[in-house]
Amino acid sequence: MTIEGVVLIVLAVWALRALFVWTRGRVHRWRLPEPSLAPGRLEMSQGLAFRAVCRLARNPGPPVNMRYYFIEQDWNRADAMLVLSEALKHDLIRVRGWRFGSYSVTRKGWAEYQSKFIWTGGEGVNISSSSGGFVVANVGGHGSVVHGGYGNQTNVGAQVSHQQLIEALRADAETATPDEAVRAREYADDLASAVEGQDQDRTARVLGRINTLLTTASAAFTLTRQFLPPGS
Repeated sequence: MTIEGVVLIVLAVWALRALFVWTRGRVHRWRLPEPSLAPGRLEMSQGLAFRAVCRLARNPGPPVNMRYYFIEQDWNRADAMLVLSEALKHDLIRVRGWRFGSYSVTRKGWAEYQSKFIWTGGEGVNISSSSGGFVVANVGGHGSVVHGGYGNQTNVGAQVSHQQLIEALRADAETATPDEAVRAREYADDLASAVEGQDQDRTARVLGRINTLLTTASAAFTLTRQFLPPGS
């Protein structure tokens, strides 16, 4: 095949891709309702939605269905598009497929997620005993037992099933504020994944984030606090 033929094929593929993206955008915006999201909640919702995409994807590249998340947040299509517009604009995520609500995380977006929400302690990930974090995690599957303590005291006698903690977080999320509910469900899913993968470091990081949530959360987290009571 000649160079001219290759160029023509590349241009044809590019044109078809551009037509697909244009058509998809028109379909997604067809009969778009008025946004219902309160302006004061937009910035917070943008961060929460981006984190939700990353949490569901777990890696850059794979597409994830966010429609159920939008329903849970009580967002219409206009709300969802408005919330994710900044992440799309800055190439942190991409629209995938034809149906509305499918996205993937870019490598740039995954690096942003790692730097701000996983590795740096942006959500209280510091878990050293001197910082008041949850100290030790013994990983070995869903039936594993967590040993831990707050402050400088390790409560060696306290034993908590990971599965009990996961279920408590999900139950408490039902009565928590929207922001706390998203975090609680995210941490429950992250803990389940970490335990399933027998990843001790990741499990400890998630426990640190749960610890931080409990120190600032509302009274909704009564079940979770029964397993991880704050120190006096």
